Amino acid sequence: MSSSSDSPECQLHIGNKSIILDYKKYLLLKYIKEYGSITRASKKTGIPYRTALKYIETIENQLDSKIVATKRGGAGGGGGSKLTNMGKMVTKEYAKFNSIIKKHSDLNELEGRVLNIDRDGRVMNVDLDEKTIVLPIIEDIKVGDEVLLLISPEEIFIMLKPQESSVRNIFEGKIIEMGFQNEMVRLRISLTERISLLADITEFSREELNLTLGKNVFIGFKAASVPVIKL
Repeated sequence: MSSSSDSPECQLHIGNKSIILDYKKYLLLKYIKEYGSITRASKKTGIPYRTALKYIETIENQLDSKIVATKRGGAGGGGGSKLTNMGKMVTKEYAKFNSIIKKHSDLNELEGRVLNIDRDGRVMNVDLDEKTIVLPIIEDIKVGDEVLLLISPEEIFIMLKPQESSVRNIFEGKIIEMGFQNEMVRLRISLTERISLLADITEFSREELNLTLGKNVFIGFKAASVPVIKL
């Protein structure tokens, strides 16, 4: 599965076939399932009816399988459209893609430099503004390379004091922003004058830890949860 960062469009691989689907076409199929009508779905999405039919035909040709089944009604009605099992699979795969994109849309991006590599321990140390992060070795990265670290706010955990654990990446910081994001409490925690990280926690956890603006906390994250890109 691949995506474009400029629009919610992706290449879905279904069986041995693949299609390009964008958000508007996904909504068209979703509303066909919801309303049982291509006409209502096209109006809901703002897609002209004939264009909607062309979209469906194109996807069906690419998959070599029907995604919408239409039953014509008689004088007394009874007609309608519904998604086939293949059509439902298409919407499910796109929904999974969209969920991943939303989850990772606010990644913390940190630029650093590889200080040293421990071949025996299979780890490398990366300097981030005088903070050292321990990460697993990546074979094509060497000492002195500039790297980009991507840390999801959901992967960061908050503590009031350092705890005994196998996690080596634990740092002290201060809460400088607090708000709500997708039913979670989003914190911005300053580690240095130039580095701050976003972290997401539940409101229950915030109350349990009595987190407030200006409070000093410790943050941690597992080395294996941090993708690394060589710059």
